[in-house]
Amino acid sequence: MQQEDDSYRPRHARRSLRHAALRLRRRVRRLPRRDVLLAAALGVAAAAVIAAVVALVSPKAEQPQEAEATAIDTTGTQRAVAYDEEVVPVTQAPQSTPKDEWHQGSMPYLYQIDPQYKDYPYSNGTMEKQGCGPTSLSMVYIDLTGETTYGPTEMADFATENGYSTDGDGSSWLLMSEGAEKLGLTSTSVANTPKALAAELEAGHPIICNMAPGIFTKVGHYIAIEGLDDEGKAIVHDSNSRARSLWHWDLSIICEQARAIWSFSAA
Repeated sequence: MQQEDDSYRPRHARRSLRHAALRLRRRVRRLPRRDVLLAAALGVAAAAVIAAVVALVSPKAEQPQEAEATAIDTTGTQRAVAYDEEVVPVTQAPQSTPKDEWHQGSMPYLYQIDPQYKDYPYSNGTMEKQGCGPTSLSMVYIDLTGETTYGPTEMADFATENGYSTDGDGSSWLLMSEGAEKLGLTSTSVANTPKALAAELEAGHPIICNMAPGIFTKVGHYIAIEGLDDEGKAIVHDSNSRARSLWHWDLSIICEQARAIWSFSAA
């Protein structure tokens, strides 16, 4: 099992603080005894400040674990496939937006690792490990239509029945184009540039990205994007991580790591 890539965390800040603490202790040893008590008091205060800063730069949510894979189909067309899982105690598992709060114009947060979905069979496995594709499309579908007939498990069934679920490998890219069209949505391939993504999101078109190895995945993963915040950052709905869903992302980071991007609108 592989640990999530935390390269975007400010680790250097914590190392710098530890080095500063070591230098402070060396200086205290050289002080006259009458100054040691004062130095000790200052050390307690410094420790409190260091602890507060470390808390700010440390991860604030669960650390998801993932194991994913990619494959090539028999026609030579690349399929986006993924095994996604976030292993946390059930009491800490992220809770999806309740069904009675699903409505048009508001993308719900749905998690394939939610206890109510995670054990549902999909792609000769479970939603917990392989369900990022149908869960992402379910969020987009609810946002655009307000219909509650295609939650994560129903969307998984749709993908399986229409041949978009791969044999133990997750979901084909065709789920996001041909599959979305069968659901009555308009699916459009989007150029992989921040400007193109921003234009689609500003037009009210939610997006699904297939991500290459990087911050979001070790090998392959689908994420949905609801829109932009006031600073122009992407509001991501990652079905495999509440932590990444709470973070708003620069469009440049999304584009650097995306392999394919689709925007959607109601037909």
